[in-house]
Amino acid sequence: MQQHEAHDLLDRFTGCLLGLAIGDALGAPVSGWTQEAIAERYSWLDRFVPLVAEDGTVIIPAGEFTDETELTLCLVESAISTRGYLDVAAAGYRFLRVLDSPAARFLDEPTRRALTAAAEHGDFQRGIAGPGTATGSAAARAAPIGLLHALCRFNPDLLVRDVLRATLLTHAEPEVVNGALAVAYAVLLLAQGTTPPEVLLDEVVRFIDEDLVAHRLRRAAAHPVPPNDVELVRTLAALGTSAAVDEVVASAFAAFAAAHDDFTRAVTLAVNIGGATDTRGAITGALAGTHLGASRLPAALVEGLEGRPSLLLAARALFQAAQQRAGRFARLLVR
Repeated sequence: MQQHEAHDLLDRFTGCLLGLAIGDALGAPVSGWTQEAIAERYSWLDRFVPLVAEDGTVIIPAGEFTDETELTLCLVESAISTRGYLDVAAAGYRFLRVLDSPAARFLDEPTRRALTAAAEHGDFQRGIAGPGTATGSAAARAAPIGLLHALCRFNPDLLVRDVLRATLLTHAEPEVVNGALAVAYAVLLLAQGTTPPEVLLDEVVRFIDEDLVAHRLRRAAAHPVPPNDVELVRTLAALGTSAAVDEVVASAFAAFAAAHDDFTRAVTLAVNIGGATDTRGAITGALAGTHLGASRLPAALVEGLEGRPSLLLAARALFQAAQQRAGRFARLLVR
């Protein structure tokens, strides 16, 4: 691997994790809010703000990310320790630490139920299924799976296997696996830098399974892009604003497609739609960050992000793990 190629790839790896965390932190304080409520309070939310209770207590400080990023980092750490291969047990035990941490208050109900059960039976591949469990949180944390496969000779079976194992830590609904696969495959293509963002949606839809996620992604690809942000937000909101995986993934991809060369615009479009703002912001941020690289992310958002040093270290270690998995990196012992 040439030095300039390695530098570009590391920049994309770092951009992915930073972008995911930025989108998560931007959306966290308004998660569950309507588009109208966000507009009334902030006009256009394009900066980190705290979540404040009615009594003035700060629940989430400005720039702090939620479980979307915490659980993503758990997957990253498990892959780093095994030379780029996902260690489900290691990831699962890290997930349980999040369940016992302050970040647990952000967990969606399927994730909380699955981890609570896993703490009792010890099996981290019994994700929750059934009505109301097809949420998008597992899709957001699939981004590093795509990064791990970006340097290898592409093997679709191995990518699907890793996405399935990562998803089954908490979710067992096929739609959630498909949504996670869409995110992982998109990140893989963007990290390699060979797929123009204009055709990314089409490439992803051709790769994933045919279900509600694919159907809604096709709707996203067919939508024309309005000339102003107000109309664009309405168009994106029409794809759905709930936490359902098909709506979250489609609206996140659509926000990225509408502003793929402007990180701030892409993630703020994703957040100002309302609804599942943290999950959508995280996915959009991961896509835009991978495409643009860390060097092109806005300095104000990067510097205002809590936990930035940990993310930078994780990105570099994940890049080395991906190199090891691809046979491009050897750690030598010097006597």
